[in-house]
Amino acid sequence: MDKTARTERDEADRHPFGSAEKQAALLRMKHAELAGRNQPGGYWMAAADPFAARHAITGEVPLDSVRRVAVLTDGAARLVALFGLLDWHDVLDVLAQDGPTELICRVRAIEAADPSCMKWARNKRSDDATAGYAA
Repeated sequence: MDKTARTERDEADRHPFGSAEKQAALLRMKHAELAGRNQPGGYWMAAADPFAARHAITGEVPLDSVRRVAVLTDGAARLVALFGLLDWHDVLDVLAQDGPTELICRVRAIEAADPSCMKWARNKRSDDATAGYAA
């Protein structure tokens, strides 16, 4: 989805959160994203159309090579994917040592430190965040 509506997303990122300009740019971005949903050249979202699951990116890892695993929503993954403050090994370490609550608290602290969403360009101050971990 990151490649869909790139021009519109970049325009939305230029404006401070809550401004009329940002709202208008977000609307244009959303229309462009929706036009690319579940379309070749766009992005696939099985929640919107179960047929899209046929386009899922899959892979396999031998079970005996897995020591730990995490499942994160994009909101919980922000420390890596958006803010660039941790790498995936760091996330696994936080989860192992302090658990999902600590990981999400760190995300919330960074979001709160940037209420205008300008240091880390994003279209909402915070996102739902869920994390699961197994070792």
